[in-house]
Amino acid sequence: MSKLRVSTREIGSVYVFDLEGSPTQETVQEVAWKIQRSIRRHRLQRIILNLQLVPSLDHLGLRKLIAACIRPRQSLIYGVSQTLANFLEETYLPQNVRVCNDEKDVTEDFGPFLLEKEKEKEIGTSNGEEKQDTIGYKLERRRSKRMHVAIPLELRIFSEGHEPLVTHAIATNISEGGLFAEYLDLETAQKLEDFNSLVGTRLEIRIFPSANFPEEYQLEGAVVRKELRKKQLGLAVKFLAS
Repeated sequence: MSKLRVSTREIGSVYVFDLEGSPTQETVQEVAWKIQRSIRRHRLQRIILNLQLVPSLDHLGLRKLIAACIRPRQSLIYGVSQTLANFLEETYLPQNVRVCNDEKDVTEDFGPFLLEKEKEKEIGTSNGEEKQDTIGYKLERRRSKRMHVAIPLELRIFSEGHEPLVTHAIATNISEGGLFAEYLDLETAQKLEDFNSLVGTRLEIRIFPSANFPEEYQLEGAVVRKELRKKQLGLAVKFLAS
């Protein structure tokens, strides 16, 4: 496997540091310094350390990476293997560093900081339907009363020539006509990148109950466009009448 390296992407105002490759003590220290420099330079307050593409890491290397994450207000560790999860159970974690098992944990910790506020992410209705009667409007009405927050999703994608693919994403923008979903999971994003075209692809949307969204919804939708910024994959999805 290649030398350990780090790349960055953004979801809302949250920075994601993706680690990939085979670590040694020298390369882990080099990557930790790069993370620390980036945090100081950009004055980052909320970060995600994504370890899903790191096959193994010893206690010392793990402590070096955790030390690099102390400065922000909140730091999440995502995508750990079972071996790393066992190491983390035996390792002291600062109060501002937490291990997240899935997208649900991430959205509950970072909430509104994951939201995408760009107007071009919004999908309007195209059939003259009144805003108050749309699925998107009803979803907005049922979100947390305290603040607008991101919502964890399960997207079952039905693409011609492929078996149905069950994926997990984060809805970072919801409007009356649809939503914009971001993928934190790089392995799933790579599978979707291998599809020839996703535009027009039908999918099923499942929203599970969570601290920020108390009800479960099952909806149908279709992909309007796919966006790739660095390694950050997003799908714009329009709601379909059930």
